[in-house]
Amino acid sequence: MNTRVITVREASDSSPSVAEAAAEGAAALQAGKLVGFATETVYGIAALATNKDTMDRLRELKSRPAAPFSVHISDSEQVAEYVADIPLRAKWLMDRIWPGPVTLLLETCGEFPTKALNELHDELTLDNVIGLRCPDEPVARAMLAQVKGPVVAPSANLAGEPAPHTGDEVLHALNGKIDLLIDSGQAKFSKNSSIVRFRGNEWELVRKGVWDERMLTKCMKRKIAFVCTGNTCRSPLAAGLAKKLIAERMGCQASELHENGVDVISAGLFAGPGSKATPEAIHAATAKSADISRHRSKKLTSELIKSCDLIFCMTKFHLEETKQLAGSSSPLICMLDEQQDIPDPIGGNINVYDETAEHIERALTERIAQGVL
Repeated sequence: MNTRVITVREASDSSPSVAEAAAEGAAALQAGKLVGFATETVYGIAALATNKDTMDRLRELKSRPAAPFSVHISDSEQVAEYVADIPLRAKWLMDRIWPGPVTLLLETCGEFPTKALNELHDELTLDNVIGLRCPDEPVARAMLAQVKGPVVAPSANLAGEPAPHTGDEVLHALNGKIDLLIDSGQAKFSKNSSIVRFRGNEWELVRKGVWDERMLTKCMKRKIAFVCTGNTCRSPLAAGLAKKLIAERMGCQASELHENGVDVISAGLFAGPGSKATPEAIHAATAKSADISRHRSKKLTSELIKSCDLIFCMTKFHLEETKQLAGSSSPLICMLDEQQDIPDPIGGNINVYDETAEHIERALTERIAQGVL
């Protein structure tokens, strides 16, 4: 029996034909069918991992009796279903490039956080490592979002043959061997995805594809800023404590963050240049194993804002002023504490500064838990 073909003439997010094709593709996957579909790199063969008969067909077709296939997801938030401890650099990479042409190999530590998926752990991993891919193609993402259960998808070619870049190439090789082909035309890049392997926060480029090592390195860099008024109390405290917490997550010293691609700075809306942090702020930071003794104040400028990836403000006033200074082109600018302002401790005694440090640390910890920081 010939493969059924659905042709998508206009592969855009708002196209009705995309929605129709994605719905039919999802229904076919849930019914245990093999579905050929385009990603932005090459065409793939999708299969529902929970269907043993379908997986047996896929393995026979690809001549891969044991090796796992990468899991394709519609949104980066789904990574948490498979990986409990997502490395910080991997998260930053996902934030920057997903959906996009990079497959991530991440460690599962022997089990998935979503217990219902654990029976598939050995099917989806090799040596406790899973491959995850979030394609940037309208039909693919819409289809994957509608399927209940993990979808695996190797390239749509027979073993030893080149990966196909068009629906015609898929049909030529696999007509009658897969059940449905969603033909979205020429794949955008027509080149393999890059594969990046993470071991903790250490990474290596396993396969060069659309993205090379230089581009990936740039994507994993982060510049984070904290903003207050005079840049002698709250923002230096926040920067010092953030350095400590980020370094702990990356398994390095705070002094080694820059060489690991992370810069944490602070600035003030009305700061004069070169002032030290107040003695009380230095004391409060030291009490929490953070060192801000070398801090020197700097004024917040539009140029500094544009150089940052993420900016945290101490109060709503700081937030409004920073956004105004940033203009139309700006990084993510938000409150450090979503619920309330962090009051200025200037003029207070050491107990006030200690309370401020506690408040800042709680807010930082919450932002880390939220995945913002």
